[in-house]
Amino acid sequence: MANDKAASTADTDIPNSLQQGGGPARFVEIDALKVAGILTVILIHSLRAPWDPRISSTELWLGIVTRFAVPGFLFCSGFLYATTKAISMQTVMRRMRRVLIPYLICSIGAQIWWFTTGQGHAFDAIVQEILLGSSFGPFYYVFVHFFLVLFVPLFALLPSAALAGLTALAIVCQGWLESSTTLFLPIFWHIRNPILWWGYFLLGWMIRLHHEPIRHWIGARRSILIALLTVAIAVCTGLASSAERDEWVRAAMWLDIHAILAFIFVTTCGRRSLPRSVAMLSDATFAIYLLHLFFVYGAERIFQPAINKFDPLVVTGYWSAGLFGSLAVIALVRAIFGSRSRDIIGA
Repeated sequence: MANDKAASTADTDIPNSLQQGGGPARFVEIDALKVAGILTVILIHSLRAPWDPRISSTELWLGIVTRFAVPGFLFCSGFLYATTKAISMQTVMRRMRRVLIPYLICSIGAQIWWFTTGQGHAFDAIVQEILLGSSFGPFYYVFVHFFLVLFVPLFALLPSAALAGLTALAIVCQGWLESSTTLFLPIFWHIRNPILWWGYFLLGWMIRLHHEPIRHWIGARRSILIALLTVAIAVCTGLASSAERDEWVRAAMWLDIHAILAFIFVTTCGRRSLPRSVAMLSDATFAIYLLHLFFVYGAERIFQPAINKFDPLVVTGYWSAGLFGSLAVIALVRAIFGSRSRDIIGA
């Protein structure tokens, strides 16, 4: 969910053969991953949390198969940030500004939300929550992304072999952490742990560096790859849906994330176009991520699903509120501030 144009080649020197009409290049596979991710993130937050005793078995299952969303955003960020040239401090600061200003605005909004709902926090707690990305729980993504932006200049300077080794190590460590049945850190820090996330970012970076041969390789084998990945998703999802939570089941949950991301990437890699609405939604993913919680939480205060029962109408209501409420705010801010809305709200 890099807050640059979703599939633009800005800030990179790597050539791209899919430029259309002489304008900025778009990568259809990145647009597809980001749109699938943001629609899924809203769904995740429209379900009850897995630790909620009122949750239904269907919601637990959906929670398993939707875990690819945030990893997909990080993969896309790594892909879009990838370069083989040194990155200037000016570029880093511009990226920071585009991430932090919308985040701060929405974090202040979140604190106002808690205050108006009778759950206001003390000043020191507010400062801590803003610094640690927890004014709303899902804002942890910004905390993770912030440090990746800081490290991007270092990644760009690494020799290709060192970067490949670092990527492999990050993925192996991620698999070890994901398959463990014991949290080595409290959940608050677990979801902010770079070991959990950086492998996706570095994998996206590595694929961007070798995008052209990968695109041709996929194009020649797309049908068989889609078939194999479909089987892999079915097997991993089946194993991950087990009531047990041993190492093998948790490993299947982690592999399911990679299989789903690979399926979306393979299905769309090298395609020439997607509907304009998909590209527009892709460009708005960061803003939607920050904004949708206000509308989902608002809808939750109006109506609740039955205990231990999956209510598709209620979930659809939450999801629709999150998506269309966010889009309405984005449209309003764009109408008022024009192109400056990107720095203000993230889209």
